[in-house]
Amino acid sequence: MAVPVCWAAAAQIFIDRGHHVKTIALPPLPEGAPIPKEMEIEFGNFLELSDEQLEAAMTGMDAFVYAAGVDERVEFPAPVYDAYKKYNIDPVDRCLAMAKKCGVKRCVVLGSYFSWLAKTHPEMDLCAKHPYIRSRIDQEKVAAKYADENMGVGVLELPYIFGTQPGRRPVWVILIEQLQRFEKLPFTMYPAGGTAMLTVRQVGECIVGAAEQVQGLPCLWHLLLQYALERVPEDCLPCHGWYSGS
Repeated sequence: MAVPVCWAAAAQIFIDRGHHVKTIALPPLPEGAPIPKEMEIEFGNFLELSDEQLEAAMTGMDAFVYAAGVDERVEFPAPVYDAYKKYNIDPVDRCLAMAKKCGVKRCVVLGSYFSWLAKTHPEMDLCAKHPYIRSRIDQEKVAAKYADENMGVGVLELPYIFGTQPGRRPVWVILIEQLQRFEKLPFTMYPAGGTAMLTVRQVGECIVGAAEQVQGLPCLWHLLLQYALERVPEDCLPCHGWYSGS
């Protein structure tokens, strides 16, 4: 679904590995973007498709990748959780239900590593404090209910992603602009600590690995520090990152 930067990279890897790729995307495509010419693109808003149209789009597909939604950068009126449910949870519920009806074998949902953080540190009670994080946890729960012996479901809990695409303004321009404000000062102030990040290419490789490998009961695949090579074909792995599956 959609053609974000990481999905364009994943599409090329899918095609390089011999898969046919079909996507639904909002027009127009970014001018000059490296969108694979072999990829079949249906323009439209998948949220507005009828059940019949969605079923037609999924029929005959072996795998489904959900790469849509909103995050905390988008402002909504209170209560903000309602908007997150509308754009992050309900569409996953509908799409995975349709995928199961159409006989899709493997589904991959692009989630957030804030889910990993919330589950790893329950003492922080992040879901009670942050509607976005709560929505990502609830999204995983919805996705998991569709996993069984006939359809595998995986969630990629993605960290920050760095990459560029012609025709698009990189998300991280805001970070550079913040740092540039310190040009007139003899120092740069920035919080201590660290985080995890991946490149667009790495995320694309992991999307493909998950779509090819996920099976059976639900698994959460966290991308942070290192890869578990036994889960993904070696020729479909980058050199850095963290991946785990069960």
